[in-house]
Amino acid sequence: MGILHINATATAHELQDIDLVTEALQWFTGTEWDVDMTSSYHGPKVALLSTHVQKNKLVSEFVQRLGKDNSKLIQEQLEQRMDENNVIHARFDLENIIGQVVSLTPQDHNGPVIKVRMKVAVYPGQNATDIATQVLQ
Repeated sequence: MGILHINATATAHELQDIDLVTEALQWFTGTEWDVDMTSSYHGPKVALLSTHVQKNKLVSEFVQRLGKDNSKLIQEQLEQRMDENNVIHARFDLENIIGQVVSLTPQDHNGPVIKVRMKVAVYPGQNATDIATQVLQ
């Protein structure tokens, strides 16, 4: 495939419908999300949501769900999005995901986001950027 695994995290506040948010997140990744309830600094409860996608079928379905427009944006900004450990970082708008619309967030976005980290499989003699570009096409 080219991607070893995907880690995703999000937060939901007590005022939001946490069941609705987790349902949308499960649609987005195709996996179950862990919900860890905690209190924020100011007192209200916050749900810390996380998942780990490792099966090749689910990873490829996730990449397809990103859509061509988001994949193109990630490819265009690949140098800024990929770190030294060959992990691609992307943020998606949580409110749009609830409406089953996948969209990357701009850097100045202030709303709730889903942080996604995709680990690219790179072996000696291979170029991580080339592999990531090939996977995202």
